[in-house]
Amino acid sequence: MLDSAIAIVEAQGTAGLTVRAVAKAAGCSTMGVYTHFSGKSGLIDAVVEAGFDSLDAALDRAFEDGGGGRDGLIATGLAYRTWALEHAPQFHTMFVPAVAGHQPSDTTRDRTWDSFFAHRARVAAALDSADADPTAWHEAAARMWATLHGHVSLELLRRTHAMSDEPFSDYAAAVDVALAVDARGVAN
Repeated sequence: MLDSAIAIVEAQGTAGLTVRAVAKAAGCSTMGVYTHFSGKSGLIDAVVEAGFDSLDAALDRAFEDGGGGRDGLIATGLAYRTWALEHAPQFHTMFVPAVAGHQPSDTTRDRTWDSFFAHRARVAAALDSADADPTAWHEAAARMWATLHGHVSLELLRRTHAMSDEPFSDYAAAVDVALAVDARGVAN
């Protein structure tokens, strides 16, 4: 059923995500969907959580394949962009409250934060100082995530609205800036 829900979101966005549509695509009754997900809100939460699972796996692979450190973070930024472009409707569902009245469950909110904390751990590893101030890790991770997420979101928006298709590609510079600024926002 979850695969059917994700396929519907990918094809039609959240507007097409209904209990009836998922039941039809999964070949089950609507009662089966309600039993498994407790309704549409549970379906949305499941799509969001599955998205973060998939995104995190891609980011972990990229960091490892990039050799960790600065190069791993650059690879992670590129993987973030690639995943977002390949799964744009699901990415949108994960980060934009697209369904009126939907409030993510506490479990879904926690899952969202888990993704950021994994990113923060990669940044801490890249800073290569286990005894450094955790506030610096958090601030560098937040700056990097916000910069990359903002650029990817703008690129998706440009595609949606037939604007220039020139992507932001200097992830290396964004990583360097995020790593070079301390927790007070002052360049080192």
